[in-house]
Amino acid sequence: MSQESVRWEDFDKMHVIRKLKEIVGKWWRVQINFTDKKGFLRGVPEGKFFNPLNPICQAIVADSKGFSKRLETARKTTVESMHGKKPKISIDPTGLSVISVPINVKGEFLGTVFGDGFICEDTAAQQKVQISNYLERDFPDRQDLLSKIDELPVLSTKELHYLTELINLVVDEILVMHRYLDDEKSKVSELSKELGQRYGFDRMIGKSMAMQELYRLLERVCDSETTVLIQGENGTGKELIAKALHYNSKRKNKRFLVVNCGAFNENLLESELFGHMKGAFTGAVKDKKGLFEAADGGTLFLDEIGDTSMQMQVKLLRVLQEGTFTPVGSTEVKRSNVRVLAATNRNLIEMVKHGEFREDLYYRLNVINVVVPPLRDRKDDIVLLADHFLTKFSKATNSPKKLVKQECLERLMDHDWPGNVRELENEIERLCVLAGDQKEINSEQLSQRIKESTKKKFPGLRVNGNLKDSLEVMEKQMILEGLERTGWNKSKLAKELGISRAGLITKVQKYNLEKRAKSS
Repeated sequence: MSQESVRWEDFDKMHVIRKLKEIVGKWWRVQINFTDKKGFLRGVPEGKFFNPLNPICQAIVADSKGFSKRLETARKTTVESMHGKKPKISIDPTGLSVISVPINVKGEFLGTVFGDGFICEDTAAQQKVQISNYLERDFPDRQDLLSKIDELPVLSTKELHYLTELINLVVDEILVMHRYLDDEKSKVSELSKELGQRYGFDRMIGKSMAMQELYRLLERVCDSETTVLIQGENGTGKELIAKALHYNSKRKNKRFLVVNCGAFNENLLESELFGHMKGAFTGAVKDKKGLFEAADGGTLFLDEIGDTSMQMQVKLLRVLQEGTFTPVGSTEVKRSNVRVLAATNRNLIEMVKHGEFREDLYYRLNVINVVVPPLRDRKDDIVLLADHFLTKFSKATNSPKKLVKQECLERLMDHDWPGNVRELENEIERLCVLAGDQKEINSEQLSQRIKESTKKKFPGLRVNGNLKDSLEVMEKQMILEGLERTGWNKSKLAKELGISRAGLITKVQKYNLEKRAKSS
C-alpha cells in the first residue's frame, strides 16, 4: 500500500472511527488525529487540529509558535513510532502527554493515530509545573490559562490502558478498511483479467481462416467511434463480438448495455431505450432513465435490430445522427455520447427492398459491417470448440474432463450445426451428462438429429467399397454442398477447400456437377 494511495480524509467518514473519537473526547477530552509516515497531520481541514477539547490546547494551536510546537511534536512522535509496533506515550515540550499508535499495513509503516491534551497520573505534578512554566513564558497576558491547568484530564494507568485499547480499535478499523480496498482492487484486477480473457480477440475460440479474417477486422475497428453492424445466424456469437469490440476500445471502463429489440413491443422498446417520465402511460409510476442515457460514454448493443418497427427506426436514426433523444412523456431533449453496435440475423438489404427497413438507417448502422461466419463454414474450429466446452463443463461440475472418441468427433465434424456454436455447446453439455461417470464419450450418445444428418451426409463413405471409391463419394459430396452453400462461387470454395480454382473446376467437370447445377 503506497503512501499516495492512503485516503486519510476517508477515515473521519467511517462511522466507527467517528464514534471512537467521540467517546475518547467525551471520557477524557483527548483529541485524536492522524499523521502520515513523515509526521505531517493528515485528514484534518487546512492542516489544523480538529476542535481542541480544552482551553489550554485551544490557546496553544491558536498561537503560531504554539501550533508549530504541536506540529513538531507530531513529527517527532511519528518518527519514534516508525520502528516500533507498540503504542508510545511521551511528554511534549509544553508538558502535555502524547500517545502515538503506529499504523502498519502488510509490514509497511503508513503513519500514526496521534492523541494528546492530557496528563498522566504518575507524572502529574511534574507535568503541571512544566505546563505552568510554558504558559507563563509564552502566554504572559493569559493568566486565566494557569487556572485551567487543574482542569486538564489526568489519566490513571488503568485509564491509559483503556485509551490505548480504544485507539487500537481506530487502527484496527483503518486496517479493515485497507484490507477491503485491497480486496476491491484485486476484484477489479481479476475482473479486468476475466474480461480480457473472455472478450479479447486472442481469446475467441477459432483458428480457421474465416475467424482469422474476423480478428483482423475487429482489431482495426475496435477503437473507432463509428457504428458497427454485426450480422450472422443465431448462435454464432454476435453478442460476444460486440463485447470484444467494447472491452478492447477506449470506452472499456464505461458501461456496456444490451437490449434485445425483438423482446419488446414498440411502446415498451421506446421506454427502454429513451426512458419515460412519471405518468407518461399506465404503469409509469416514476421517472425512468433509458439505456441511451444510462450508457452515456460507453457502448449500447442493439440486438435483433431487424425486428424494430418503422416508427422506432425513425427515432433510432435521429439519436444516431444527432446524438439526441426525448424520453416518453417529456419535452426535454437529452444528449448521449454512446457508441452503438447493432446485430441481426435477418437480411436487412432484402428488408430495405421490401420496405420493411429504412434505407437511411441501414446505411447509418452499416458503417462497418462484421459478418460472423456460421460454424459449418469453419469446421476446423469444431475440435477446438468441443475441447473448450468439455473443459468448461468439467470446471462447472468439478469433475474430470471427458474425452470424445474419434468416431464421435467425426460425426460432430460432419454435422452442419444450424444452431451454430450455441447448438454445439448444448450438445457437448448433453453428452457429458449422459456419459455419467464414463471418461469417454462415444457416438451412440449423440442426439438423434446429428446421427441422422451425418448418415445422410456421406452415404457411400461408411458402406462397403474400396477406399478410392469411398473417398471419391465423399469428395463429390463435399464439393456439391460447398458450391450450393457459396452460391456456386468457385473462387471462394477453392479457398475454403485449400485447392486452386483450376483444380476445383477440374473436379466439378469430373463429377458432372455443372450439369447438375443447370438442371436444378
